[in-house]
Amino acid sequence: MRIEPKVSVIIPVYNGSDYLAQAIDSALAQDYKNTEIIVVNDGSTDDGAGEKIALSYGDRIRYYCKENGGVSTALNYALERAEGEYFSWLSHDDLYYPQKISKQIEFLNRIADEEPELDLNRLAIHTATESIDKDCRVIKTPNYSDVPEKENTLDVIINNVYNYRLSGCSFLLPIACFRNTGGFREDIRTVSDVEYWYRLMFEGYRFFCVREILVRNRSHGRQVGKTKVSLFEKELDALHRDIADRLNVFEGADIRDMERFYLGLKKRGINGAADYTKKNYLRGKTGGFRYSVVIPVKAAGYSLLGKGRTAARDIFRKIKVK
Repeated sequence: MRIEPKVSVIIPVYNGSDYLAQAIDSALAQDYKNTEIIVVNDGSTDDGAGEKIALSYGDRIRYYCKENGGVSTALNYALERAEGEYFSWLSHDDLYYPQKISKQIEFLNRIADEEPELDLNRLAIHTATESIDKDCRVIKTPNYSDVPEKENTLDVIINNVYNYRLSGCSFLLPIACFRNTGGFREDIRTVSDVEYWYRLMFEGYRFFCVREILVRNRSHGRQVGKTKVSLFEKELDALHRDIADRLNVFEGADIRDMERFYLGLKKRGINGAADYTKKNYLRGKTGGFRYSVVIPVKAAGYSLLGKGRTAARDIFRKIKVK
């Protein structure tokens, strides 16, 4: 039996009047029509510019304004008021392709037919994304050919450290999962989305990937990861220490998985969490020669690779991202 659930598209905005109309337009342009669009103004200080844009859409969207508290508070605020069965997040500076939600609903119906025993309230469906600049020009097209449609949770946990491909705006999630696992953590300002996806993985949710590019993530100089670099790095490190703790007791994970996780951290340059993982979960738990020679040599290589990637990314941002 085909299901066509109502999808709540939630757009949190803070001082985002430059891009907000494009985001709302892309939500309204979805060819899947059983949707509601909720815009939450998180206490913007733009002299009402964003509110004016949102109100111009009349009853085609639902608009709320609240005191500033960060994106997690805006998402949780909207989720408490959402009437849909599924949740789709759209940042005020990102865009959906018109088929974003319909392709995910088609996928949802297909896997429901293939796996009748699957609990549809315990899954997450994400898509491939592309990066665009402030003028909507494509600056990076990813390769998702190595990502299976039906993902192994342990592989997602570890591989995602090497190559982060879980874009928040690409997800379609059952709203029931927020009742079961709680909302986005409001004490985290820069990586609350990453924390949430990992929380779902460790809670046993199944992850699926629609490998078609259906979301456009905009890169620009005012994003929180670029304006609050020190806080971003601090929260990212703390998050990966917690992931190391949970991975250590995750069913099916072994010492080689901890090694892979450690090397991924070295590649990403998340060195505090890498040292924490090595000290607590590798030392004394793997062979002496491997611990003293093999792993350090690999780590040095991954670290060098990561520094090269970081340098290339910084150059790329200076050229492409304004």
